[in-house]
Amino acid sequence: MKRTTLTSSLLFLATISLPGVAIAEEEKAFAPNVDMATGEISVPADYTLWPTLGTWSHAKIDGGAVNIHEYHVVYTQPTTIEYYQKKGRFPDGAVLVKELLHAGTMSMTTGPAVGHATTLKGYFVLVRDTKGRFTNSPLWGDGWGWSFFDPADLKKTTSKDYKVDCIPCHVPAKDLAPRNAKKDDKWIYTLGYPVLQKK
Repeated sequence: MKRTTLTSSLLFLATISLPGVAIAEEEKAFAPNVDMATGEISVPADYTLWPTLGTWSHAKIDGGAVNIHEYHVVYTQPTTIEYYQKKGRFPDGAVLVKELLHAGTMSMTTGPAVGHATTLKGYFVLVRDTKGRFTNSPLWGDGWGWSFFDPADLKKTTSKDYKVDCIPCHVPAKDLAPRNAKKDDKWIYTLGYPVLQKK
């Protein structure tokens, strides 16, 4: 009798726990910096421990001289690089963190105009979303979550609408993308990230 009651109780617990597991998995963040309830993006706390995808330097002409005035250093998870090298596309949940750094230019023994990073200007964060999770948010669309952050606040974005604040800078990337790139991956300037190429 006791054994029958115990077995019945265990079977009952098993049946009610399975939906709970499914709900827990559904609510689990698909990226480490996304609030699944709101879709809010933040700057991942440990992104500097991730590999660097690549670095861009931006120059301007001052009185006829070309000076580096800004660096963009881009980081992503190791798993993103591994996945892209194998499949040629960004995985769901891939996070790209771009540090925007002010820069100075000076003459050194290695050359007359050597640029170096100085102070932090802000962060631009992208999160790959292949499932279209946050359709009601103006910061999610075209396969990505988009946000810019001032250096003083890594949690609250200053972006309001990705179509106005973010997409315009990424339009040229579409013409520079590999021909066989997935549609939404074409927003990314992958030509500047040789580490993504197959090894």
